[in-house]
Amino acid sequence: MGSLLRPVDLVNQPLGFQERYKILQKLFKQLQKAYAHTKGTNIDLERLATRLEVHVAKNSLSGQSYKFNMSILLRDVLKYKGDLSKIKINGRPLKGAKPHLSSIGNANSITTKSKAMEALKALILDSKVLEKNGYIVKEMRNKTNDDNSTQLYAPCLRCSTHFKKTDIMEKTLCRYHPLKRIYNRDTKNHQYPCCGETTDSVSFLRLGCKTFFHHVFRGESYDELCKISKFSSTDDIDGVENVLSLDCEMAFTSLGYEMIRLTIVDFFTGKTLFDHVIQPIGDIVDLNSDFSGVHEIDRTNCPTYKEALDVFLSENLINKNSILIGHGLENDLNVMRLFHNKVIDTAILYSKTKFKVSLKNLAFEVLSRKIQNGEHDSSQDAIATMDVVKVKIGISPSQNKWEK
Repeated sequence: MGSLLRPVDLVNQPLGFQERYKILQKLFKQLQKAYAHTKGTNIDLERLATRLEVHVAKNSLSGQSYKFNMSILLRDVLKYKGDLSKIKINGRPLKGAKPHLSSIGNANSITTKSKAMEALKALILDSKVLEKNGYIVKEMRNKTNDDNSTQLYAPCLRCSTHFKKTDIMEKTLCRYHPLKRIYNRDTKNHQYPCCGETTDSVSFLRLGCKTFFHHVFRGESYDELCKISKFSSTDDIDGVENVLSLDCEMAFTSLGYEMIRLTIVDFFTGKTLFDHVIQPIGDIVDLNSDFSGVHEIDRTNCPTYKEALDVFLSENLINKNSILIGHGLENDLNVMRLFHNKVIDTAILYSKTKFKVSLKNLAFEVLSRKIQNGEHDSSQDAIATMDVVKVKIGISPSQNKWEK
């Protein structure tokens, strides 16, 4: 069996990794039997097994219900000879698996750009959905926040200590956990994956396993973001109709949270059109290198935000006719200071609850691709997000040639 066959990490795990891993192996063997006469490869089956297992894991409220649901799946995969549309889990059809079955021995159904554009436009999110998910939309320009306290003071994004924003460059002690806590259904408590500490621990490390000498903050309202720089609207930029996947890396500065790297990839060719480390406007507090992958910004050679904006907001890159693809794209557009209304966001498309799936897990679940094993890479993330959308509409991630 290939190295791709491993359970997807979830915020709420119904069962431990080893037990899920063993059950996943059994499911893979059942799929091999069910699809023995198809043209699908073991890699195809590994991907399908991973998607089916994580679907059951997400919809099981306990370890016991997970084991029961998986036993039903293991039985019915053979019973119905691989026809997943006939399988029910908890009395409900096995939703979420059917769109991916085209990878088992079937050719791509979309081979022209016009067909692809038609499918992509169907995924564009409504403006109300965008606003609900934290996007800054043009209508917010007339809404102001008169609460001065939210402008002068902010909670540290890491340790929650309230501090005066103008004191951000003064040294202090910030103790925090770099990774978000995860709820364990078996032990009924939260655990920090960065160090293994739990929220009910009596150790002082429960307060944080890492320290830094500055507090940091992140403005999220339109007013706060405009204090760094004004927003630009793509409605003012004429240009070619294109589809672009993008991802930003961010850092903490004296002004808040700013873009320090931007990657833009063309959907149809897979070519990288823009990839630059960018100088932030404020003074650097923390490059967040463990996550951003950026360790240094050359003030001599790296473009400023304004210089980068003049390049990426243009007729040949991001313009009013562009369809932009991203994962949690509101974060990227906010630090880019852009209003744009043609958006495909995989974090919204693939999230069924208030908890949004991470790109790392989504890439593994949909593409069987491991990303973000160490530092983040905006190029890798932009490509992964683009490929997830390709699979969503029935296109192979490797397709970059199109019929007329």
